[in-house]
Amino acid sequence: MTNQSFPTDQPQNPTPSWTPEKQRTFLEALARCGSVKASAAYVGMSREGAYRLRRRQEGRAFDRAWDAALIHARDLYAETLLETGLNGWTETVWYHGEEVGERARFSPGLLLAALARLDAKADGLDLAGEAVREAVADFDEMVAAIGEGDDCAAMLEAQDRAAQARRSPPPSPYMAELSDAALLARLEMFQERERIATMAPEDVDTSDLDPYEADDWDDLQWARAERSGMMDEPGFWEKANPEGDDDGDDDGDDDDWDLPGENGPDKAGTSFH
Repeated sequence: MTNQSFPTDQPQNPTPSWTPEKQRTFLEALARCGSVKASAAYVGMSREGAYRLRRRQEGRAFDRAWDAALIHARDLYAETLLETGLNGWTETVWYHGEEVGERARFSPGLLLAALARLDAKADGLDLAGEAVREAVADFDEMVAAIGEGDDCAAMLEAQDRAAQARRSPPPSPYMAELSDAALLARLEMFQERERIATMAPEDVDTSDLDPYEADDWDDLQWARAERSGMMDEPGFWEKANPEGDDDGDDDGDDDDWDLPGENGPDKAGTSFH
């Protein structure tokens, strides 16, 4: 008897792969909205898969372009956040499942707190590696090359050389005044931030992170919250808002905080993570 192959013998849903085209589209979306989760969904992939690709050796160019995309996204975000924080937005009011009207919502504190976190994110990326600054300038060319399947080795090397050439800033009077213990503490903090940045999101310990106490978190606690994806969880920013919920809404809803309008990679309606 000969072996026969039937359609049911084949996997019905093969695991999708991060093709060069998907990488290019993901990076372009990330530069527009700043959300890893939304950008991955936009190309039909998972956030976890994006992080796995970023950690691989063949994902070096993808990794650097990712950081450059987040810095670009921060600039797009700033104007929208400030405008919405000052002018408010219209929200539909529902009662027993029916739309009963609209109301204007204002929360400058909430949105400026989010902007502060974006500033810290951009500054952290900038300080973490000067090569990222070079990648920001090369972003469009780099993303196009990734979309063609190029490993961008020559471009990465050129960025590293340019970063090395300007890595020796003039002596800082402030740094000169720091004690050896203070300098060591700064170095240890930087190394811990680097360690957190290389961890898988699901491996990050968040047991001590209470969003209601976020105003007292240190930089490393914020780094763990960002890396773990906690900042994407429903209601995170409402809990972390140092100004409190200023509209008096205590109906128990725990919805994701979003900017007004439709969300997605073409809208600045999702947050960094």
